Amino acid sequence: MILLVKPEAADSGFSLDMALKTEPLELEYIKAMLKEYDVESMIYEASFDRRSFDEIFNEYTPVAVAVTGYITQEKLMLSYARRAKALLPGCVTIIGGSHAQLNPERFFDPAVSYICRSDNIYAIAEALRAEGLIPPENGFCPPELSVIDGLCYPENGGWHKNPMKPFDLNKLPIPDRSTFSTYQDHYRYLDVSPVALLKTSSSCPYHCAFCYGRELNCGTYCQRDLEKIIEELETIPCSNIQITDDDFLFDVPRLKEFMRLLRERNIRKTFICYGRSDFIAVHEDLIRELAEAGFRYIMVGLEAVSDSFLDSYQKHSSQSLNIKTIRMLQKYSIHLVGLFIIDSRFKKEDFRKMRRFIHAHRITYTGVSIFTPIPGTALFNEYRDRLTTDNCEKWDFMHLVVKPECMSRFHFYFEYYLLVMDLFRIAQKAGIYSFLRLEDYKNIFLKLLFTDSFKPWTRR
Repeated sequence: MILLVKPEAADSGFSLDMALKTEPLELEYIKAMLKEYDVESMIYEASFDRRSFDEIFNEYTPVAVAVTGYITQEKLMLSYARRAKALLPGCVTIIGGSHAQLNPERFFDPAVSYICRSDNIYAIAEALRAEGLIPPENGFCPPELSVIDGLCYPENGGWHKNPMKPFDLNKLPIPDRSTFSTYQDHYRYLDVSPVALLKTSSSCPYHCAFCYGRELNCGTYCQRDLEKIIEELETIPCSNIQITDDDFLFDVPRLKEFMRLLRERNIRKTFICYGRSDFIAVHEDLIRELAEAGFRYIMVGLEAVSDSFLDSYQKHSSQSLNIKTIRMLQKYSIHLVGLFIIDSRFKKEDFRKMRRFIHAHRITYTGVSIFTPIPGTALFNEYRDRLTTDNCEKWDFMHLVVKPECMSRFHFYFEYYLLVMDLFRIAQKAGIYSFLRLEDYKNIFLKLLFTDSFKPWTRR
């Protein structure tokens, strides 16, 4: 038995988990892959399973535990590996996921057996084969660890990092969604529930300065064949689909063919995806077709309300394109989810300008994230000497990890609080976010305002 663990949300004071709860798609791919080798596995959804990790572990006594997660869950991921080793010292522990892919050094820990960095989930099977947990293929000897794609493992008192190769997503199996079926009522995207995930590409074809996704899969943009996507889509027991690609709206012929296949197979779903304003603004006919095909929510990185900030992010967009995008999506009754960056260079007036822009253009669904250079990106290296904490749980886009340039922490957080509370009022007036309580968010923000604002900087 292999135990696949999706940790609970980190306790950072905030949690996007209140509004965004996603199925464990990475682990569902791995579960399906292990089936190909006749290896039994189960997914432990720590947020929803009423049993503790210890109870699950003692019931099934897994020979290996694989844990995935994001940067804010780093401590949790390590804690699961350590607990598995404490319960069964011979248990093989594997760490993976997007954070580990670019920052494996964060997991160089005695309790970790392997770090699987590659998008290639079959590297996990090779590591298990090297451990003797999967029989040798066609009678051949188990593989040498040194040849397994992207694998990190202890060696001679240190850690060895194998080279990593881009992975062809067309080799992925159809994910095993038995876990989704068990917990589907818990999975949501804002007001949409239940929601299943669909992966149609990896990495990103653009080069925004702050983007983490661009660096994944060795920085190689890879699209899945449409027939494979449609085949998977037909197996998903859910009418709401969130496409996980960093940017789904990119390849016009491919999008048209995707919509043709939806019509041909009579697939009727509600779709959620990411798109860019410089694409949306100049493809009105395509946006109309997308609306007719069931696209109801498009997340757009508007990022800023001034061209100077957009230029600094290498966004290759403009305020005029953003405005055109807003109007176009409203015209075709597609909900715009406007994503904005609260920059560390903000002054009081910049917060006010953003509020006025959102009000003026009647944007009801918004996400406002504090500027956060993510480890593994070039931007992180640029800001490395200006970081104020090494607590990974603060990398939730709602805490300051870079000292504000023009305001005190308290005044920065205070303006952020006013902005977010105002956006909640807009949403409530529009009749959305009914599943959230404004009072809960008020308490969270006030705690942040009067605790984090006055804590000393904890530098590396």
